[in-house]
Amino acid sequence: MWSTRIKATCVEKLGKCHHELGESYVFETPISYVEGMCLGIQDPARIWVTHCAASLPSWEGDNPEVYRIHCISKKGTVWKFERIDE
Repeated sequence: MWSTRIKATCVEKLGKCHHELGESYVFETPISYVEGMCLGIQDPARIWVTHCAASLPSWEGDNPEVYRIHCISKKGTVWKFERIDE
């Protein structure tokens, strides 16, 4: 059963995108879609949302509990995914 929420925060904007730096969204389940968040990041990040929820280490050397994922556009956004335990 899914009991962990994953917060996605826009941390870098490389070009045109309707998302702004600092915007955050929360994944309540690994298969839910988050209203207002572009599918260009939701779909490619889905596997990493699941990995983050399962506490599998990321490739980020400074913090293996955080994932940084780029949207599908080469001039899009970079998002930080992290567990939130509230």
